[in-house]
Amino acid sequence: MESKYHSKLNGDTGLIIGMLFLLIGVEGFVIYKVLSETWEIAGDFFYLYLIFVGLIVVIEAIGCLSVRQSIRNHMFEFKYYD
Repeated sequence: MESKYHSKLNGDTGLIIGMLFLLIGVEGFVIYKVLSETWEIAGDFFYLYLIFVGLIVVIEAIGCLSVRQSIRNHMFEFKYYD
């Protein structure tokens, strides 16, 4: 039974990583569209965009890791995979 739970945890980890890649992809597309339309204005402070996007990605990664850790801590307690 424990091996079943760990294989399901690996499946959930894949979903969490997929969600993180999807979020980063969508944010990258939005930033690309914004910068391509406003490059004359935004070109001077491009580094601020990079810092902002970097902070967003780090915060999302921390959130996804905490979700995985929470699932891992409670997977036997709540019978999540039954």
